[in-house]
Amino acid sequence: MQQEIVLKSMQSADWEAFLGRHDMLWSPHPSSWESGAFIGNGLLGAMIYSLSDQELQWDIGRSDVTERQPTNTPIYGKHRLPIGKLLLKTVGRVVDSGVRVHLWNAEAAGFTQTEAGRIEWRSFAHADQHAIVVEWSATGGESSCQWSFVPERPINPRQVHRKEPITDINPPHITECVDGIEIVTQKLQAGGEFATAWKTTATGAGSNVLLLSVGSSYPENGGREEALQAIIKADKTGIAELTASHRAWWHHYYPESFLSIPDTRLESLYWIQMYKLASGTRADRPLLDLMGPWFYIDTPWPAIWWNLNVQLTYWPVYASNRLHLGESLTWFLEHNLDSLIGNVPEEYRHDSAAIGRSSSYDGVRNAGEELGNLPWICHNYWLHYRHCMDESMLRDRIYPLLRRSINFYLHLLQPGADEKLHLPLAISPEYPDKAEDTNYDLSLLRWGCQTLLYICDRLNLEDALKPRWEEVLDRLADYPVDDTGFMIGKDVPLSVSHRHYSHLFMIYPLYLISWEQPEHRDIIWKSLQHWIGFKGALQGYSYTGASSIYSSMGKAEEAVQCLNDFMKQYLKPNTMYMESGPVIETPLSAAASIHDLMLQSWGDKIRIFPAIPAHWHDVTFHGLRAEGGFLVSAVKQEGETRFILIHSEAGEPCRIQTDIAGPIACSGSRAFTLTSNEDGSIQIDLNKGEFVIIYPEGSEPDLAFMPVPANPDRLNSFGSRQ
Repeated sequence: MQQEIVLKSMQSADWEAFLGRHDMLWSPHPSSWESGAFIGNGLLGAMIYSLSDQELQWDIGRSDVTERQPTNTPIYGKHRLPIGKLLLKTVGRVVDSGVRVHLWNAEAAGFTQTEAGRIEWRSFAHADQHAIVVEWSATGGESSCQWSFVPERPINPRQVHRKEPITDINPPHITECVDGIEIVTQKLQAGGEFATAWKTTATGAGSNVLLLSVGSSYPENGGREEALQAIIKADKTGIAELTASHRAWWHHYYPESFLSIPDTRLESLYWIQMYKLASGTRADRPLLDLMGPWFYIDTPWPAIWWNLNVQLTYWPVYASNRLHLGESLTWFLEHNLDSLIGNVPEEYRHDSAAIGRSSSYDGVRNAGEELGNLPWICHNYWLHYRHCMDESMLRDRIYPLLRRSINFYLHLLQPGADEKLHLPLAISPEYPDKAEDTNYDLSLLRWGCQTLLYICDRLNLEDALKPRWEEVLDRLADYPVDDTGFMIGKDVPLSVSHRHYSHLFMIYPLYLISWEQPEHRDIIWKSLQHWIGFKGALQGYSYTGASSIYSSMGKAEEAVQCLNDFMKQYLKPNTMYMESGPVIETPLSAAASIHDLMLQSWGDKIRIFPAIPAHWHDVTFHGLRAEGGFLVSAVKQEGETRFILIHSEAGEPCRIQTDIAGPIACSGSRAFTLTSNEDGSIQIDLNKGEFVIIYPEGSEPDLAFMPVPANPDRLNSFGSRQ
């Protein structure tokens, strides 16, 4: 029935029109990376913009093109490498131009009018084949426009950013032409190579097709052949089939869930992040780092950061019902386990694992004094499980990794004079002063021990460490607090502005304490106000984090205001985000914060519309995923919840919180029993494979999931137009 509702309500034409109101528009061409039009397929991508009045460039990126020098310093020796740019050189000076990113078709299209003629083009990174496609036509004097590929030196962008001496140790690139295909091969001194191949072909009636691919290999020299074969395959496929198969992938992707709100600009931000996610990673493609497939030559962040960035990047995949995108993260953790083990001191490697602040693309980075990063990333893995309830994932993959990450803490615990267990001097991410018993580490250790005990109980496991985990929960040091709320750690107050909410992890994202527990409300409120009100070091993700905390408190106006503050102060015209260089996680975390307005499912309870502002009279979502393996849909019209549809994939207990006033009726795959709980929630006897529809008694719900009417002043808010 649920699929019938989707097909009835949102046909392809509806989706195209709906996403069209969120397309990014530019007039004239975007003029920088942070305002550029981006395309990608989870591995290969391009940022499109113009730096002169006679050129348009595609900055080419591939996520796994990295240096491979033998070093334990990821930022120097195992960093990302630039590839180059595809250039369109016009004959005449540009007098008019424009670009549009069509979200529904996942392609950019534009025109360039010059004094000599006109060029029209569209471009996409094919969803399945590793090829960037440009279909173009030119009239007048622009029939003589020229395409070229300009390779970049394979240098460390961090050295460029810091104006350090460039250590370019790789040999010069090799250029050749094979059967009309231009190939630029860059061999690497450490082994392997990457290569860019491209060709342009006239297809008749004034139309032309340019194909470009990048191959990469290590330690063998197979990158050249990979790029060459990708061009041959795409050329043989032809532009019509390339277009059709590319669009088919994306047209299947978007309807995996649906969300519409009356703040059209915020709605645009959300859907562009859904486009960005699938452009940036896929289940069978690399982990989404700080740049994804959109390389930036002047970035100080050419590696993977684990003390916030990866975690926030993947948060929106869970509630959006796009778990397949999260598999690039789970794959990384599973296939780099040896590196994670090697990151702890040798005497702990028999049972522990960790990861430091940043790592290379093989997961190598000693933990140092930032202890909690692997437990935090295990929390992402846990969220993945909780949203799908895959028991084999829990038993075979999450449990062993979480156990190792918590064991690292256990080796460091020491009893104090107060008979409590204490953690050593460590870093609370992004705070300048170290502390013992950081709230970051205490929160993660508590959550980890609780979760390991839960897993043992669920899977009937007898683990010899169960008594130790129970002891830790009984004796672990209390969270350090002062009159402003939660401190950074023992004897270290929050005395300077702090962009990270690492000291508030017990509130969010772990929900170890919550606003639903009246005894904790005072300290939650004091802690939040002291942190987010302490201006100076706050950054974009400070506001997305604060938004989600406000949502957990039911404070909708404050939650939305934080998102608006983020957009106003930090968001780039193309919805990218930068702190010296690209850091992709913050706009993506804003998408997760939008989920938190609509649906929350922590603590074994599904909260529908938990933080909707009073002036949002109409709100719709369909197919969002909740913990426990539930698919949830709901419609609010004229300020009232009209109905809620819940489908159980796993048969977990179903407890919901709703704002439906008065008696509640239900229907669905059979007759259901609704039981009221003391906390105001409702228990539903929903079994695996069943669905239930909940609505106000006496009403006849219209089971349709259609977009909320758009604010015409907020259409196509991103890009840049003069």
